[in-house]
Amino acid sequence: MSKKKSKSKNSDSKGSASRKTPAPTTVVRNTPVPRPTAAKPQVTYEMIAKRAYEIYRSPRNGSQVENWLRAERELKG
Repeated sequence: MSKKKSKSKNSDSKGSASRKTPAPTTVVRNTPVPRPTAAKPQVTYEMIAKRAYEIYRSPRNGSQVENWLRAERELKG
């Protein structure tokens, strides 16, 4: 006696069509992307002294203290 094999439900083309995997979704961030910050160069005593001297030699110079403070302001931003 021979038995006929019937098709299973899994091999049915209609059954596989209903089992499609959903399309991948894009993840949305709720926070801004952190940006790397540029490291500020370390302002040294020598750098301030050199700039204060340059200010002193310029036509618009002030007192020693004013030149020093202006040099610090310019270099430290």
